[in-house]
Amino acid sequence: MVGRIMALGFTFVLSAGLYAMFYAFGRLFEKPWLVRFSYLFALAQALAALGMIATGYLDAFWVKLIAFSAVAYLFIPQGMWWVVTTFHQAEEHDHEEVFHGYSSR
Repeated sequence: MVGRIMALGFTFVLSAGLYAMFYAFGRLFEKPWLVRFSYLFALAQALAALGMIATGYLDAFWVKLIAFSAVAYLFIPQGMWWVVTTFHQAEEHDHEEVFHGYSSR
């Protein structure tokens, strides 16, 4: 049982990383098919979480933690993409103001 949970945990973590990576690459290179492909890893992550929970071996604390993590991580790549692009747009705007401010003197 412990070996199964460890394998599912590995799958959970690996799938989460691949989901984030393919999602970011899809957005960065403007490839919608890559973003859609990333959702397969989100599904694999959710299934791994369900598999760990379904074993019945884990305490209630771990079941809740895994369930919360699985749901939260479905939204983290999109949220982080928004944060990073918003931050860099504001930063780019600040740099343009500084550059244009010096050039107009």
